[in-house]
Amino acid sequence: MMRTRLMNAVWAMGLLSLMGGCQSPGMSKKELSQRLEEPGFNTVVFADYDLNRNFSEGLFGPDKVLRLSSAGHGIGHTDTGTSEVWLELRNHTDHNYVVEARTRFFSQQGIPVDAKPVWQRLPVPANSSAVYREKSVGTERLQYRIEVRQAR
Repeated sequence: MMRTRLMNAVWAMGLLSLMGGCQSPGMSKKELSQRLEEPGFNTVVFADYDLNRNFSEGLFGPDKVLRLSSAGHGIGHTDTGTSEVWLELRNHTDHNYVVEARTRFFSQQGIPVDAKPVWQRLPVPANSSAVYREKSVGTERLQYRIEVRQAR
């Protein structure tokens, strides 16, 4: 009898772990959907998820962004006709951050036009903001995606 209950418990634990699939331990459905959503164009993507995370629980409560956020971003044109993107990052912490950012430019059809974008270091002081800028090489009308990660 005791052995049967133990075997049933083992089966139940195995079944629950299979039902969990690829979801990381402790990750809510909202956090998983944040990771899996398509980034789209003319957006900012935090490659290090913990930099811009909506916590589901903790000391400060749910849905709080505790580290860095995008205060704004956009694209303009220079005098020479190239595209220039900008991103203002806001640091919500009492600690200085050094992050890296890079821009991927895309044609209006969604085709990548820069062969290999380069990461640029950007210090973001505590409780302050910093601006990142990047220019395209060509003069055609472009879309962009800015990626941000912690400096390595």
